[in-house]
Amino acid sequence: MTAQLERGGGVAVWRQIAQILATEIGQRRYGEGLPDDRLPSETDLAHRFGVNRHTVRRAILGLAEQGLVNVEHGRGTFVQAGAIDYVIGRRTRFSENLSQHNLKVAQQILSAHKVSAEANVALALEVPAGTPVYRVELARRSLDDQGIELPLAYSENWFPAARFVDFPDVFAQYTTISATLATYGVTDYTRRESRIGARLPDADIARHLGINRQQPVLSVESTDVDVKGKPIKYGIAYFPADRMQLVVQGDAA
Repeated sequence: MTAQLERGGGVAVWRQIAQILATEIGQRRYGEGLPDDRLPSETDLAHRFGVNRHTVRRAILGLAEQGLVNVEHGRGTFVQAGAIDYVIGRRTRFSENLSQHNLKVAQQILSAHKVSAEANVALALEVPAGTPVYRVELARRSLDDQGIELPLAYSENWFPAARFVDFPDVFAQYTTISATLATYGVTDYTRRESRIGARLPDADIARHLGINRQQPVLSVESTDVDVKGKPIKYGIAYFPADRMQLVVQGDAA
């Protein structure tokens, strides 16, 4: 049976195949604990997706670049270790999370500007609707020794503008949220609430995560507070479900 692919939708066919296989790996259809951790042959995959073997080979190369599979010549393609654990606790920090897996993180500030707080943002930050806040969009990727980047997260973050004056400029200088907040006297903060969900991505989220819109994402909607319990950040982060799995610690809010 030929799998359904989006043709002419802006995402290369080989990349769509890689994403489908990556999702299936994440769902443990192949891999550790199963009778066979080998992917189907190139011929079988070509038949399944209705493409030539060259396209399948490029998809498998993409999976190998992501560290999801290992190609053993003469034997086949085998699944590597599973998705990256992302721990959610009272002190959730993206860079620290990834450093525990010996992963280098590359961060890109996609946009940072002042906006009026919409109802959901105002509620989370405990300010009136329409209050000026800074909205910061971030894309985060793992970076291997060969310089290959793998998208791991896309997030939208809001900060009270009155408390964090010129936040985008300071953030561009210090590059991490924790270091930036420290310049405003917020040397420690904790997670008050984390709301976890799953959904299909819209076009922007899919583009930033390098996936197509048929691939599910995990979402974490969160509010961070200072030591006095005052909200300092509201955010929504999206993770590709085939690359990341969320682990909630016992002390998580």
